[in-house]
Amino acid sequence: MYPSTPQVLLTAYATHLRATGAAPRTIRLRLLHATAITQLAPSLELITTGDLEAWMHPAHRHYSAETMKSRRSSARRFFTWLHENGHVAADVASRLYPVHVIPAPPRVIPDTDMRLALGHVTTRDRAAILLARYACLRLTEIATLRTTDRTGDALRVTGKGGRIRIVYMHPDLRHALDALEQQLDDPRGWYFPGLGTASHMHPDSMHKIIKRVTGWNPHALRHAGATAAYRATKDLRAVQLMLGHASLATTQRYLSLDEEALRAVATGVALAA
Repeated sequence: MYPSTPQVLLTAYATHLRATGAAPRTIRLRLLHATAITQLAPSLELITTGDLEAWMHPAHRHYSAETMKSRRSSARRFFTWLHENGHVAADVASRLYPVHVIPAPPRVIPDTDMRLALGHVTTRDRAAILLARYACLRLTEIATLRTTDRTGDALRVTGKGGRIRIVYMHPDLRHALDALEQQLDDPRGWYFPGLGTASHMHPDSMHKIIKRVTGWNPHALRHAGATAAYRATKDLRAVQLMLGHASLATTQRYLSLDEEALRAVATGVALAA
């Protein structure tokens, strides 16, 4: 039976998402999308596949393929839940066509820009930058890192979907965290506490800090670290584990191979002597 109000339904859907173990950030995005979908028509039963397609790619604004793919995923998941629980008679989202995403070449921060950024930087900002470049951590992983997540030269990182991985640190990163720990009020708390709160810094604030100091999107540091790690080891699987990717294909798209590497491939096809 359809709940009395969309808010009751969304509350039930939020409970479902939490029960699946979805990450808080994923839950917020799914609920944001689900809320928008409930506003497409007076009743969910009146929503059509065409309505969802128009929401995925509205005529009055441009969305990237990645955004449309995310919206499609949210719509399909929401309507699957609605249909399975008897809130709608038909799953109209199941007829949404896949969104074709052409991966853009990864942007990597040059080493010269990294050295320049590290030349005049605070202890806190140095640690954040090196966690992005040397440990290849995501913004949320950096912002939510605790001192108790460190054991010697190893970091216990909680990634997407709550997956845990171990990342070993470069000596420069170890020294940066050593210096930061000396400045923390709580030796067993967050490496990057939020201002005026008992929680950690918001990932958006971390994004602003890294971009302000380096001039680059923080993800460019993660791409650069992954590329450097692969060039040094040629071990794609090890790089995948460091990045916390579920798919090896995702790791492959992260790598920025330069002309020298491509020329080496051309040379390597020669017949054996």
